[in-house]
Amino acid sequence: MPLKKKHLTMKEILRIITTRSKPQLMATLNHYKDEHGCNMTKHLKDDRANEYTETLRTTIRCMSDPIKYFEKVIRNAVKKSGNNEDALTRVIVTRAEKDLKIIMDQYHKRNSVPLDQVIAKETSGHYKRFLLALVGKDD
Repeated sequence: MPLKKKHLTMKEILRIITTRSKPQLMATLNHYKDEHGCNMTKHLKDDRANEYTETLRTTIRCMSDPIKYFEKVIRNAVKKSGNNEDALTRVIVTRAEKDLKIIMDQYHKRNSVPLDQVIAKETSGHYKRFLLALVGKDD
């Protein structure tokens, strides 16, 4: 008799995320994908209206592949009219000394335009000079 596939509850997902090391979490997420045929975030996507579920999805995506996650945050921040300056600033400032160059490479690869060009086009004044300095480009 085949075993029933157990679906995780939100409480169980939160417990796993908050009590496992990154390697353990990656192994758990990979096992979940193997068992269920899709990522855990795909199953959580069914309940997008729930802010708690959306927060869990974001946490899992950021922990699983931070470079991809931060590239997407930047892409979403600059593609909307009026820009989301808070998101753009948060990613560039918090990642500047860690992995911003890798995120910039990923952005260029995904969008076929260098991030510094997008910043120069979409921002202005002191804010523009500040962001360009952080990404290593002069105005």
